Amino acid sequence: MSLETTSWSTPLSGCDSYIAALNDYMTRSGQGHHRCVTIIEVGNGFSILALKSALARFGLSHPILGAQITRAYPGAVPRWKNTFTPEIEVQEHSQERDSHDLARELLAANWKGMMRFDVITQGNGAIILISWSHLIFDGKGAELALAEISRLSSIDINPDSRTFLQSIPDVPAMGFRDKLKAVKPFIDRYWELRKEQVRSLCVDQREAGISDFRIIRFTSEESEIILQRAHDLTGGIFLLPYFLAVAMRAHKRVLADRGIHSGSLECSISLQKRKRGTNGPIFQNQVSQMFFSLKLEETDSLKTATSKLLDQYSSMAKTGFDAAFIIMTNWMRRIPLNLYRIFMRKEASGQITSFFHAHTGVFLSGVSAFCGGVIQDGCHVPSVSQPPGTGLFLSERDGLLTATLCWRDGVISTEEVQTMEQMIRGDLLR
Repeated sequence: MSLETTSWSTPLSGCDSYIAALNDYMTRSGQGHHRCVTIIEVGNGFSILALKSALARFGLSHPILGAQITRAYPGAVPRWKNTFTPEIEVQEHSQERDSHDLARELLAANWKGMMRFDVITQGNGAIILISWSHLIFDGKGAELALAEISRLSSIDINPDSRTFLQSIPDVPAMGFRDKLKAVKPFIDRYWELRKEQVRSLCVDQREAGISDFRIIRFTSEESEIILQRAHDLTGGIFLLPYFLAVAMRAHKRVLADRGIHSGSLECSISLQKRKRGTNGPIFQNQVSQMFFSLKLEETDSLKTATSKLLDQYSSMAKTGFDAAFIIMTNWMRRIPLNLYRIFMRKEASGQITSFFHAHTGVFLSGVSAFCGGVIQDGCHVPSVSQPPGTGLFLSERDGLLTATLCWRDGVISTEEVQTMEQMIRGDLLR
């Protein structure tokens, strides 16, 4: 069953095309689609009927949910295009259903559509698992979508009122020489990083493992200590270098335990391009990236590692690396997926990156309740590609910091997961 809607199309952003190539690589290597499960815990008052009603309106107003990627001709910029909007699936589960096991299944399952909801009844509240495709959202976009769904659940609007809050316009026209000049910071940084041997924990790539994760929670007192130290070491303007240094040290510890001591750790970090303080468009991956790298010995001290990563950020910001990255990826939109996939697969010594990392800030900022239930906690659980096969993601909610460690079965052992958690807690709370 589907709902008719107005025919609609928009070009993929450069980052969209990169994600499409990564998704293509993952599906062709038996890893499923590049998806994420967002977990929200809500208290008394949550209404499944309000959720279903809101989703019906949301589907009508956002046609990208029923879109597919098309090309008008070889070498053309790919576009999202649709003629209908499918209904967003909602599944209900009893309280006996384990949310961790269900999330693992959803990350691996071939469910239809771009988004689905699974609701587990928990006493007077519920655990809501929102599965979504990274092809249409980045983390911020997913939260904006959930905020819009929450809004639609609490007001009475005409379901035919279509707002089409979908995408940024295509990139402005720029001459070839201007583009070549503007993209130079990316090219210089790219070749600088290619001099190093990049390490990830993925040593056997013959068979992809199932996605798994562990949520590491911190108390309000612990969170206050952690965030204060992050401010002290970074100056409080850009906290990510501190948390990235923690992630690097955790991975370096496992590499050292395995007897791997040479090479470097490299991580590409997504930078949000929606204007600060505004909601901005919901859909598409509206981010740029910066590439960070440290030799293993440079991570011996958390303070030193944070300082070096902060210096790298300042340098890339001064040279306009984030803008150069957008120009480069917009150029690469025209490359066929099979060639894009080969290029991406050979990156970073064949590892793509050493691991994935993000600090997404305050989870669902400004939203206190979801479909009638007060939000008690929430976080994102991405599926990570293999390689690198691991990732560490952080967010905050009501002053509480949450770290989500993600991996593929077979990339790290149970004992190594415990070692990484001990390193993360030790560095953050020392």
